[in-house]
Amino acid sequence: MKKLLLFALLGSLLLPIQSFSQKRKVKESSEKKQPEWVNGLVKDYIIVVSSGQTLEDAQQKCLAKVKEQIISSVAENIQTSSEYFRSENIQNNNSQFTENFQTATKTRAADIPFIKGISLTNVAAYYWEKVEEGDALKFYYHIKYPFSQAQLKALIIEFEKADKALTEQLEGLLAKIDELTNMEEMGQTVKELEALANGFIDVDPRKDKANVGIAKLKEMLKNFSIETVNNTLGEVRMTLKIGEKTVNTSKKPKVRSNCAKITDVRAKGNEWVVTYTYDECYEDPANSIVAEFLNSYGKATSTFYFNINSDKIDIFVNDDINLTGGSDSGTEVSGVKCHISLTSKYATPFMIEKVILNFGNEAPIIIENLNLQFTGEGKHDLDFTIDQNLLKETYSSKKYYHRPEPFEGNLFIKKI
Repeated sequence: MKKLLLFALLGSLLLPIQSFSQKRKVKESSEKKQPEWVNGLVKDYIIVVSSGQTLEDAQQKCLAKVKEQIISSVAENIQTSSEYFRSENIQNNNSQFTENFQTATKTRAADIPFIKGISLTNVAAYYWEKVEEGDALKFYYHIKYPFSQAQLKALIIEFEKADKALTEQLEGLLAKIDELTNMEEMGQTVKELEALANGFIDVDPRKDKANVGIAKLKEMLKNFSIETVNNTLGEVRMTLKIGEKTVNTSKKPKVRSNCAKITDVRAKGNEWVVTYTYDECYEDPANSIVAEFLNSYGKATSTFYFNINSDKIDIFVNDDINLTGGSDSGTEVSGVKCHISLTSKYATPFMIEKVILNFGNEAPIIIENLNLQFTGEGKHDLDFTIDQNLLKETYSSKKYYHRPEPFEGNLFIKKI
């Protein structure tokens, strides 16, 4: 069944009613004789007239009337074919809805290229008069503008095509919300959805869909958080999260410290890396780096504490070194166990890689590949088994008992 096209081409055909007592005199005109089409009806044309204080003013008003009538023709035909309009109008006979629908449709129809292209260069004919009315002078401008039923149908098709494109744009924006990982792109998607929502009338279900998407994105941007990737002395690495999803932003965070000097803030993949120096920091548990990320809908702040002594190692032996146990074969002892009591001044984790024990002028005992790890400040027990046979006569403690320092050694320590 073919669509019925409402072809509104009548326009403003009548001149303003003049009082019989008012004198009207044509002082000047574009043609000697007024054309027959003026104030008439001609198929496939819009004929309009406007007045103004200047010729240019009357001309521009006339063009505006042409555009207004073509837009109205499109809007009226879209109105009669719209499912939204028919259902709402049948159910509620809502005149306010009708007005809103027409206004929204006219606004969108004005963006069609054909409408934007309405100009004097496309006018089929024009006629103007400079008229004296009483003590006043006025210009009347008449336009004959080509606009056929076929053109109206083409405009309606173009409008419907543009309307379909809006639906596709909306669905595309909504579909990608859960896949977005960039906060700036999320903000841009909010703006695009808001623009679409503002163009849809209230009863259009697409408006509700757009608003749901807007609310979801704003909630995501409001409730993001900062997660620590690594916090070592001199460097902090962090990333942003929305729920369990890692997101990124091109906007640098604001970074500050109570004592440290921030030397660099840079993005590295999905991470943000902050480097700093702490030469002017005293030992204080409150020493920290504070990072703050902002967007249009929320902010996230995180504090990263640091200990200026966290990379320092100071280990000393605080008691006698004890050699015990083992299997006595007469002249030698095997599997001797060694115990060394250590104290760490700082909490820095460390590893004992090797121990060398010196017994006066005797050959040292070297224990390699221990790789024993310790964490935290305070006392630690270093225990290991000597994997070589020791001569009792050479390494007996009795031999060194009366010496001020029976024997000494070296610990090979590595920070971990």
